[in-house]
Amino acid sequence: MKRRSLLAGAATSAGLVTFRQPSRAQAFPDRPVRFVVPYAPGGATDTSARIAAEWLSTRFGQQVLVDNKPGGGTIIATDIVAKAKPDGYTILLSAAPIAINTSFGMKLPYDPVKDFAPVVSFVDMPLVLAANKDVPFTTMAEMIAWVKAQSGPVSYASAGNASMPHLWCEMLKLNLGLNLEHIGYKGSADALKDVLGGHVKIFSDTLLPTGLAVKDGRLRGLVVAARERVAMLPNIPSVEEAGLSGMEGGVYFGVLAPAGTPDTVVESLNRSFNEMLVAPAPRARLVDLGFRPIGGAGADYGKWIATETVKWRKVIQASNITPPA
Repeated sequence: MKRRSLLAGAATSAGLVTFRQPSRAQAFPDRPVRFVVPYAPGGATDTSARIAAEWLSTRFGQQVLVDNKPGGGTIIATDIVAKAKPDGYTILLSAAPIAINTSFGMKLPYDPVKDFAPVVSFVDMPLVLAANKDVPFTTMAEMIAWVKAQSGPVSYASAGNASMPHLWCEMLKLNLGLNLEHIGYKGSADALKDVLGGHVKIFSDTLLPTGLAVKDGRLRGLVVAARERVAMLPNIPSVEEAGLSGMEGGVYFGVLAPAGTPDTVVESLNRSFNEMLVAPAPRARLVDLGFRPIGGAGADYGKWIATETVKWRKVIQASNITPPA
């Protein structure tokens, strides 16, 4: 009896080991991950997601598949992820509209806070304020003095109404008491053409493409909307150096998962993205695109969304900016 009991116990123990092994083997992820991007293929934003997906696929041993879902001011892609199964296998490259759309009071099919679990701050691209090279000022301080000396409003260009460059320049206008008049274009290319031609004196835009025009001397750079100077424009002062502390602005991206995603899965994704952002090869590729890799805790990205929502709501209301079409 004693021998039979020992054999039975051994069989039971072996059975328990056999039962538990699949659980240990099925660490996240054990199948492909869908990385939803709210923009069309081919641009810098899409490329940044694909850089991350390529590196993460190698790390996971599972494919991370970029799924482009453009349209609706990022609402389409965001809603897809909000309603996805909360298991970490569908994640979102979240852009500034996650905060801006709420700032406008837009009716959304999701709650930008309650329906998501923040994974990580991904990258941002600072804004730059530039001017036609023939203007009678060379620094931000000189520009402010020149604008204030004019008898009427001074026009400035941006890539479009309610774009981040538009909102940021309106914040400058409010904080500095400048008489500026916005001219919104349908994209940076058309705006850049008119500023280069002297039809508009000042241009608020993202580092790419306008930073390249500053770098090659076709435009005069005044300030970069970041706390520190950027590698692309090492000679252009930051907002801190220009005496504009607290006036940072940029196109900011993070990663979100559906609310209810297990903490262990969110932590795994956070850890993996942070490793990618400091790995030399993907980091260099992101920097070459004009992005600044960020990283950090998921909670930090959640705080950023809340802070940006309040920040831009004040600007929108004070400047009577209409929502994006």
